[in-house]
Amino acid sequence: METGMIVILIILIVICTLPFILINGSTKKKEKQLKKALEISITEDNGILTDYVINYNFALGLDSNAKQIYYYKKTLEAEYLQKINLKNIATCEIKKDTKQIRNGKLNYERIQSIALVFTFKKNNLIDQFKVYDYDDSPQLSGELALADTWGKKVIDLLTKDSTNLKDPKIEKTPLKFA
Repeated sequence: METGMIVILIILIVICTLPFILINGSTKKKEKQLKKALEISITEDNGILTDYVINYNFALGLDSNAKQIYYYKKTLEAEYLQKINLKNIATCEIKKDTKQIRNGKLNYERIQSIALVFTFKKNNLIDQFKVYDYDDSPQLSGELALADTWGKKVIDLLTKDSTNLKDPKIEKTPLKFA
C-alpha cells in the first residue's frame, strides 16, 4: 500500500511540474533564437555585440565601438530590424504613453506603450524602438526598467562622445633642453 501511494505521489509531482519545465524550455529556446538573429544582423554590419538584452519578443543590442544600437523584434506576422547610428543622434528619451481609466470612484493610469525615442541631430527627425505595447501584451514584465536602463546607456554614450569633442585631452610633455 505504501509503494502505491509513493508511485501516485511521484506521478502527481511530475504532472504538476511538467508544464513549468516545458514553458521554461520554450522560453530559453526563443531567447536563443532572438540573440542569434541579433548577432547575425550585427556581424553582417561588421560590428561586435558588446551589450544586449532579450525580452519577451524583442532584443536590443549595442555595438559601443561603432556607436550603433540595434532593435530586433519577431512576431507571428513578420520580423523587424532597426539600426540607429548613435553618432547621428542628439538625444534619447523614454516615451511612456498612458491612458486614464475610471472604475467607479477610482481612477488609475494604464501604460499603453513604452518606447526609446531617438532625435537625430539633422532635421530633428525622430525614430523609436517600441519596448512595450499594451496591444501585444497587457502584462508589463520589466519593460519600464529596461527602457530606463538602456536610455541611460545611450545617454552615457552620447555624453561621452560630446565631452571628448569639447575637451580633447592634450598630453603635456616636459621640455628637455640639450
